[in-house]
Amino acid sequence: MRNKLLFFAIVALSVILLFSNSYAAEPKMGGVLNAVIDTYPSTLDSVAGPTTANSILASHMFETLLTFDDSLKLIPMLVADLPKISDDKLTYTFKLRSGVKFHNGKELTTEDVVASINRWSKLNSNGRNLFKYVDSIKVIDPLTFDLKLTEPLAVALTYLARFGGGAYIYPKELCEKYPDKALEEYIGTGPYKFVEWKTQRYIKMDRYDDYMPVDFPATGFGGKKVAYLDEIIWHPILDKAVRVNGVEGGEFDFSDFISGDEYARLKDHPDIQTYPSALRASRVMYFNKRAGVMTDVKIRQAVVAALDVEPILQAASGDENFWEANPGIALKSSMWWSDIGKEMYDQADPEKAKMLLKEAGYNGDKIRILASMGETDIISIVVKQQLEKAGFNVDLQISDFATLSDRRKNPELWEIFISGMTWKADPAMLTILNPGYPGWWETSKFLELLDKFQIELDLDKRYTIMEEIQELFYTEFPAFKIGDYGNLRILNKQFKGFANFNEPFFWNVWKEQ
Repeated sequence: MRNKLLFFAIVALSVILLFSNSYAAEPKMGGVLNAVIDTYPSTLDSVAGPTTANSILASHMFETLLTFDDSLKLIPMLVADLPKISDDKLTYTFKLRSGVKFHNGKELTTEDVVASINRWSKLNSNGRNLFKYVDSIKVIDPLTFDLKLTEPLAVALTYLARFGGGAYIYPKELCEKYPDKALEEYIGTGPYKFVEWKTQRYIKMDRYDDYMPVDFPATGFGGKKVAYLDEIIWHPILDKAVRVNGVEGGEFDFSDFISGDEYARLKDHPDIQTYPSALRASRVMYFNKRAGVMTDVKIRQAVVAALDVEPILQAASGDENFWEANPGIALKSSMWWSDIGKEMYDQADPEKAKMLLKEAGYNGDKIRILASMGETDIISIVVKQQLEKAGFNVDLQISDFATLSDRRKNPELWEIFISGMTWKADPAMLTILNPGYPGWWETSKFLELLDKFQIELDLDKRYTIMEEIQELFYTEFPAFKIGDYGNLRILNKQFKGFANFNEPFFWNVWKEQ
């Protein structure tokens, strides 16, 4: 632990120095950035498909009313200020910034906002979760609208502002054209606009010259955004070695999800900047609780009993500074962390798993595990070996992430899928606690606790409820959080101004010609 803390202290100092060096240079307009993403996006509409990859791309073109600063506090984006909240904590009055334009030249009004939020409330699980507590949403004038709740809700604004799955704002016309499916036209208010998408090859975005930024400094996902680059081209590359070699060879300028084992070699590279992150996300196995053998809690207990987490995390992230075994739902760096249930974590006990399978009457039914190429495929191979040692009949199905995202919606097609879970500003936002997310943790006890957690305003009481949720997590076993991980990102040294935040973005980044 001491070595890991020292590592992250060095990371923090490196980031400070990189920021200092970046902002010492004078920003320049122009240039093209070729960025690598690690999967094939399924859509650029992150309301309909709120995966991390989809959301990273979408964030350059679309915006929410609010977003988060570098300490994950709420700040205005499309609104002029944080909303006014009535004394009874039920009515939120929002005032839009005047003069904001969509990429088609149309000026943003509350008609667009209300249409977007209503669409989000039907199409996105986060929107549906919020709207359980919404009484009405009402246009007051072209720049003002009210959102009225049925009861006070601690996480109302956090739902709206989410990076992935938040209420992104589109023109009213698009909301009406695509009310119940993903957009096929991409018109937003962001600093970059959509140009072209060649499936499995690239996605192009150009600078939006009429973009209107806010008038306060850049911070986190918000603040002043400047599109210095003429163009960003996103390339989906699933193979880690190809991603590294592509940046080293100059074919690409940026890549995320580089193996931690490459850090020692690349940190002194003459042409590459390395950006190691602190632990910021988790590896998760989601169990299908709507159909098939995983609906039996004893079989889910057997899976958890069989797993030895360190070899799995090592296989995925390499260098031990980029991963950590952690029994808590929350990151250890979070105020929400607890080790309740730790005795059920990292058991590495295949004999116990065999006993549980026998008690459950397991007869060798296939356990179909879905994983995606480029990241969780490595994890899934180690998981398969460990589960087979405990007596499971594993059918490992590896595909691109877009295919996995589509298949996991159908409970008849899988028993387990493996994915990442990025930490959010509030635990209520986590996919592992989202009853509508594939895996479907929908028991009455959990829903009761989740409701209490979301409406409780007192922080200490919310923490106590979160501990109750974690205790239930290790009783009902809706999923298994394998452990936490950080990223290694690499960027060509010609590019300056990159902010190594939770998810990468390229506004305020420029190229030295």
